[in-house]
Amino acid sequence: MLLGQILLQLIIILVVVQLFGSASRYIGQQWVIGEILAGLALGPSLFGALWPHLSLQLFPADTVPVLQVLGEIGLMLYMFSLGVRLDTRSMLQQSRAAMLVSLSGILLPLISGMVLGFYLYPAFAGAKATPQSFMLLVGTAMAITAFPVLARLLAEKKMLGTKIGMLALTCASVDDVIAWCLLALVVATINAQASSAIFSVGFTLLFIGAMLLIVRPLFGYAERHIQSEQWLIMLSIAILLLSAYITNLIGIHSFFGAFLAGVILPSDAAFTRKLHSIDQINSLLFLPLFFVLSGLRTQIGLIQTPSLWLICLLVLAVACLGKITGGALAVRIKGETWREAFCLGILMNTRGLVELIVLNIGLELGILSPMMFTMLVIMAIATTMIASPLLPLFGYRSQKTDDANSEDAVEQTVLEDRGNHNSLPTRE
Repeated sequence: MLLGQILLQLIIILVVVQLFGSASRYIGQQWVIGEILAGLALGPSLFGALWPHLSLQLFPADTVPVLQVLGEIGLMLYMFSLGVRLDTRSMLQQSRAAMLVSLSGILLPLISGMVLGFYLYPAFAGAKATPQSFMLLVGTAMAITAFPVLARLLAEKKMLGTKIGMLALTCASVDDVIAWCLLALVVATINAQASSAIFSVGFTLLFIGAMLLIVRPLFGYAERHIQSEQWLIMLSIAILLLSAYITNLIGIHSFFGAFLAGVILPSDAAFTRKLHSIDQINSLLFLPLFFVLSGLRTQIGLIQTPSLWLICLLVLAVACLGKITGGALAVRIKGETWREAFCLGILMNTRGLVELIVLNIGLELGILSPMMFTMLVIMAIATTMIASPLLPLFGYRSQKTDDANSEDAVEQTVLEDRGNHNSLPTRE
């Protein structure tokens, strides 16, 4: 009975995601926006509000843990794939100006978000939140840029060959790595007492060192001597699962281990092509479950009064102001025009999937209340959607794609091309 229920849910999710994704592409937005809106539509904000009894029949409470496990597997595969394609050498080889832009783009929204979190903590914190964890999580949510979403957007706007586009791509990589480290610190702190949190962070640093200094050279040796492609893929997945298991055991989220496993593996185009079939299945079947679970947890009906909507608008305003200003000022000081400066700020303001990862972890850990979670989800959707209509004002227009598959192919090409270069072009 449970298996039949899960299969029915998967069919519904597949169809709804395709419908909303296609509609999103039709109005000039990215496919990921349609995935997020599909999750909201299937949740209590729309479907549950219109047909509550039917919603409970299609998505009963006893099936949610199964969907959560499948969604988390999809999330781990996604983070692993993102880590594989992350060109860490290019990040380390960037000029000081690029690093300055990256730090400015994350510090200003982080600080402004923490200040906002300080004032919102008494009314909107979760049951297990402390003032420090709540402030840091809200600040991290404000500081994030969704690298995959940005890569798609740059391809659509034909900005991959521009200085500002490549600079934005590099800054997004640096910002996300810093954000993952901050999130790992939050998770380690909330899962442990004050004394044992230090040990969690210490074990995490030891684990990172072991992955970089031991596992990475060993896999490089195996890649040179093992001719079987199937065995290499199996070994890669084994490292992914073991790394996710160890980080979960340490007390930080398994996604961090999956991401680190991807980072230590080769980032060349030949290796990423071997994993492309896994990405295709994951993006079609498992990863959309993560969006649906986010939608099932989002209850827009909780924001009922004008005062709550004003607070929601305040959250959105702080997020946009901090991220856009932080990126724009650093680029302007670097010597670029205001046009290019604001373009980079708008690009860095995109969030999407990466933001939802952080918010779902915050909700699961009891740091965010359901109402604060809903406000931040609305902020993530809005900041991602406004990029497409704002960029044409600065002369950047979209390149049409027919469907999600073509869009995924564009992102695949973008990320693999980055692995084939030692550095990204930046203006010195």
